[in-house]
Amino acid sequence: MSRFVLTVSTLFISLFSLAQEVREISIKQTVNPVVIDGKINDDAWLSIGVLEDIKNKTGENFTQTFPTDSLSSLEDTYFRMSYDDNFIYALIISYDQKASEPIIQSLRRDFRFQNNDNVSLYLDPYNDQTNGFTFQVTPLNVQREGLVIFGGSVADDWDNKWYSETSIEDGYWVAEMAIPFTSIRYNETPFWGVQVLRNNLKVNERSAWSEVPLQYRSSDLVYAGKLNWDSPPPAAGTNISLIPYAAYSQSRDFETEGQYSNSATVGFDAKIGITNSLNLDLTVNPDFSQVEVDQQVTNLNRFEIFFPERRQFFLENQDLFAQNGFPPARPFFSRRIGIAKDNDGNNVQIPIIGGARLSGKIGKDWRVGVLSMQTQKDESIFTPGQNYSLGVVQRQIFARSNISAVVVNRQSNIPLNSDSSSVSEFNRVYGLDYNLASPDNKWQGNFFLHNSQDPTRKAGNFSSGGFLQYQVRDFSINYFQILVGKNFNAEVGFVPRQGVYQQGVETRYNFYPSGGLIQRHGPQISASRVMTEDFDVLDTEVNLEWGLNFLNTAYVEFGANYNSVFLLNSFDPTRTDGEELPSDQIYEWVNFRFFGRTDRRKLFSTGLSASYGSFYNGYRTRLRHSIDYRLQPYFSISIDTEYNRVDLPAPFSSADLWLIGTRTDFTFTTKLFWTTFIQYNTQIENLGLNTRLQWRFKPVSDLFIVYTDNYDTVNFGVKNRALVVKLSYWFNL
Repeated sequence: MSRFVLTVSTLFISLFSLAQEVREISIKQTVNPVVIDGKINDDAWLSIGVLEDIKNKTGENFTQTFPTDSLSSLEDTYFRMSYDDNFIYALIISYDQKASEPIIQSLRRDFRFQNNDNVSLYLDPYNDQTNGFTFQVTPLNVQREGLVIFGGSVADDWDNKWYSETSIEDGYWVAEMAIPFTSIRYNETPFWGVQVLRNNLKVNERSAWSEVPLQYRSSDLVYAGKLNWDSPPPAAGTNISLIPYAAYSQSRDFETEGQYSNSATVGFDAKIGITNSLNLDLTVNPDFSQVEVDQQVTNLNRFEIFFPERRQFFLENQDLFAQNGFPPARPFFSRRIGIAKDNDGNNVQIPIIGGARLSGKIGKDWRVGVLSMQTQKDESIFTPGQNYSLGVVQRQIFARSNISAVVVNRQSNIPLNSDSSSVSEFNRVYGLDYNLASPDNKWQGNFFLHNSQDPTRKAGNFSSGGFLQYQVRDFSINYFQILVGKNFNAEVGFVPRQGVYQQGVETRYNFYPSGGLIQRHGPQISASRVMTEDFDVLDTEVNLEWGLNFLNTAYVEFGANYNSVFLLNSFDPTRTDGEELPSDQIYEWVNFRFFGRTDRRKLFSTGLSASYGSFYNGYRTRLRHSIDYRLQPYFSISIDTEYNRVDLPAPFSSADLWLIGTRTDFTFTTKLFWTTFIQYNTQIENLGLNTRLQWRFKPVSDLFIVYTDNYDTVNFGVKNRALVVKLSYWFNL
């Protein structure tokens, strides 16, 4: 504890520097609401001389963020903002000599910023340079919205109601946006942070209204400009939304020769604005059948694979709820809710009865998050009903840093017989986190200390760690260390290993050629090791690679890797139930690898990675190939093929493992999408089909039709299949 306090206290003496000059723009109230039609014919725009500005090709002098940050953009961008009692309005005009030939991958919502022509509005309504919102649109009015977390990362799984329209004119294209005050959280202050980004793929340029150094994310809010309100933004007023759903499903398990099972369910979500910046979310009988399936991986590792959360209820303010600790020791992982182990050790779903979540800002410096969810009991696997609760209180300190306290609790509120119950009565984790972010964005860090508690309290029930990164234009370095006690038990978290001390360092150097085809290149070196609590070395890994970013978005990387593993338990790397490698031995191997990707702007692009070398007491060959093709913007197909050949000496298992994933997307309009995902995985002997039709007939109101089929890969017999139809609608009350 003393070492933890000393480390954090040292870094509290924060790393200040002069801030860059802040760019500003004014926002004034309009008497007449703006009609969102992609046309420049509203009083809010005409009164500030937009038509004259377009005639004179007046722009906002955006600055490049790629391929360099020292030049003005090749084609100007113009933007203005306004508001009334209900909406924030944005007008963005992108000058483009080839405006009628946009590069758009598809009409599907939540597109990737870097792969599509688009403009993006970023808002920092709290002025904390850490949390905010983004609203993005392509020339064909494809929308993407997201939460800005950790200062600049975008969580685009977040959905909310907003409106946009675009038009393509001679020499430019226009985007109009209307964002309801009820869709965002904000403080009623006289200014917010604001940024506008543009990706102009035809000239291979990304640019920003407020300058951003090349080495950082363009979306980093520390570089946002200032949005000056003519008066404090209006209160959102009554802010209650109800999102009911009805779903019907039919399924059959062929492996147990079961009959068809039919079910009809109803439930709802509700959003209640307690204040402009504090929101209460409620859910009753939630159904997540429409959530896209996880992309499978070939697992040659000894530990559990992390899959991200996709369920909408858990996504808003996810940085507050899910980011305490860091990856090797997260105290809370929402995908644990509604999951239990059956008698064979397999994960099974447990229905969620309902839940509530309160989250947001209190005042200028405080954020709070409280979550509670209740699951049903399942007598067949001796699992009682569970309550999962989480509380987080966060206080901003210095310019952009914060300190938070977290408590996670799982409680068996209807205990079964102690001799038969598959879970303990309760499990709790509590602790403190300090997140460091310097005003100049050069320093990032995280330091934490957590403890767990359950009915059989034991020593070593803690985890602690620290991460620190320094980054400038040419150079970056980061260091981490983490100690997980042998009895640290975070049952609602993600902790792959216990009883270990881990540390590692990674450094990168960038060269920026003044001419030629390469935008930047340079080496990256990383080293890490895992030890016991007594500092006996278990695992060592060293990586060396050289990457080259080309001006046309292509990328090439060469690398080598060294591994040393001391097995504490016997293990079959192929996971095919073969003879296991004996424990209490050291295994060392070296491999070499290559990765290359072609120009992502083209209708056809491809990528190839290959590695070869020793592996435990044998050899491993890995090949992965990806193909992407699109008939933009209505159809795209991607095929990912991975082959692993593991050669181990007898009597241990060798294997040829194939993982093939094919995804086809038909985007008929900006509201109607049909996606089919096929995954062939010989490691788990499964061929899976998931096809999903989505019709977004109103903002955040959807009809889903989802069909799933699974076959074994030996004789291709049917394992199970299911059909789900789900309808949801967003009501503003």
